[in-house]
Amino acid sequence: MKITAHCTIRELLRQYPQTRSVLDRYGLQGCGGVEGPTETLGFFARAHSVELDRLLQELQQTVDSPEVIPVPQEAGPADTIYRRFFKAGIATTLTAGAVWGALLLITIGLKGSFTAISIFDINAHGHAQIFGWVGLFVMGFAYQAFPRFKHTSLWNPHLAVLTFYLMLAGLILRVIGEPLHRFTALLWLGLLGTVLELVAISLFVLIIAETFRRSQKPFATYDYYIGAAFFWFFAQAVLDLFHLYMTTTAPSRAALLQQVATWQAPLRDLQIHGFALTLILGVSQRFLHGIYGFPEISRHRALGVLAPLTLAVAGEALFFVLFRTTGQHFYAGLMYACMVAIAISVVVLTRGWWAHLWGRPAEVPAEIASDRADRSFKFIQAAYAWLILSLAMLLFVPFYNRLTGQAFSHAFYGATRHAITVGFISLMILGVAAKVVPVLNGVDTRVLSRLWLPFILVNAGCFLRVSTQILTDLVPGAFSVIGLSGVLEVTGIAVWGIGLYRLMKLAPAKETGEVYTPRPVSVGPEDKPGPIVDAAPELSEVFARFGFAALQNPLLRRTLARQITIRQACRMHDVDETALLAALNTTLSRDGESPIVPFPILGESVILEPAGKR
Repeated sequence: MKITAHCTIRELLRQYPQTRSVLDRYGLQGCGGVEGPTETLGFFARAHSVELDRLLQELQQTVDSPEVIPVPQEAGPADTIYRRFFKAGIATTLTAGAVWGALLLITIGLKGSFTAISIFDINAHGHAQIFGWVGLFVMGFAYQAFPRFKHTSLWNPHLAVLTFYLMLAGLILRVIGEPLHRFTALLWLGLLGTVLELVAISLFVLIIAETFRRSQKPFATYDYYIGAAFFWFFAQAVLDLFHLYMTTTAPSRAALLQQVATWQAPLRDLQIHGFALTLILGVSQRFLHGIYGFPEISRHRALGVLAPLTLAVAGEALFFVLFRTTGQHFYAGLMYACMVAIAISVVVLTRGWWAHLWGRPAEVPAEIASDRADRSFKFIQAAYAWLILSLAMLLFVPFYNRLTGQAFSHAFYGATRHAITVGFISLMILGVAAKVVPVLNGVDTRVLSRLWLPFILVNAGCFLRVSTQILTDLVPGAFSVIGLSGVLEVTGIAVWGIGLYRLMKLAPAKETGEVYTPRPVSVGPEDKPGPIVDAAPELSEVFARFGFAALQNPLLRRTLARQITIRQACRMHDVDETALLAALNTTLSRDGESPIVPFPILGESVILEPAGKR
């Protein structure tokens, strides 16, 4: 067989299972389950930053000169760690996150005022979205993908699992404790939950940093973005703890309003522009190039943008606090300059992608064009459109205030925040997960839903929310329809989330390999040893006598032994095929009397007679 870029990994592993060792070395581990993903080798090379010619040469050498096939290793927690984070993220946004937000929005619409709901309810909902929806997805994706970016394994996966439980416990305590902080015990539980989240984030950053260090790979440009984003992830968690304590222990309503007016916006700036935006820009440099074939951004331009972007995020938060505490408009001007710098940084970094996002670039290979026709790509396109719109709205804030005669419009500023949080950040989560999860679970996306319904619902809800929230400044009747926007968004996320959850839930059953095979009447050279031994366990001793003792390993029977035939195995190990088949069939005919065979589908044992005796 001549291995080419168009060969799928699954086809390759079925015919030449020994090639798995080469692919695992470049980050395949656990991806696609025991059979491997349905993607091509060309896609794999792009996605894992491997030189295609080098990969094909190594695979061809392995096929042409087969060595002893390594016994597959048991799947560890690092191979599927993303599932618990993604499932918890979906559960969070469909409870305390987007669903709670939709209910709050309905209340606002019914009462006709954005101040009709408690600031503590708003902040608890916002916290669930940032730490639960965004934070859990980021942590799960990082644990799964970043080690593979560096062709290494995750450092201390058991500690990584611990960070999940710390984050989840902290999230639950915080979301319950903050709205009910007037009960002293719940106040302290809320603070404890925030401390647990801070510990989880600290350990998360340590695990990723140590994984990168042990890979001994040089830092790519996107790594610096990821490092900066993780710094902001930690910094915002510290500020969030401070803000929670100050708001929940404020001695008066005036003190509470002063705290919120001074620190709420900087906290959101660090969370949205510092953590989420910087991280997505970094991951996009790796993801859009590797998955969709976008052109690489030069190292000079990428690093040249990162420095002013990071300084602008810090300045945006700092100068706002100085403006609020001193009242000097000089600091407001510096804050606005930082906003302009953030917008310019994004435009300079991404301008080379615009033709690939929304246009028709020339000379795009057919395989890449096919990848861009994937169900996930439209989410990426829409997300970056919302990013550009949100930054334009952010820069228009002072002009809008002057045009409407307001000192500050909470409606317009809130609409700006929603455009980037749901329009950009959430759509990026939906798009990336819709692409990554099927690949990791060995499912061909061409047989899955195109996801048009959640795409339309989320975008329609976001547009309705942004537009009607702005209109509430001008037309009070806009409050009557604003609640519908939240319902549309939640419905779209629910449809997407249920589909994604099913993919992850069904995958473990698929990976066990527990497929019922009836007891054979005879064994031929084209039969697979794994199913044969499962159906007739006494044959494992015969295989062992001929040098196949590894078949007594259940994992090997579920993986490699289901992919190769007895004839192939005999050739690989220089075993007399005729003698082995004779011994197997002799044992079958001697022991084939009404065996009791486990029937995994029914979960019980049934008596099955050999076909020849029926």
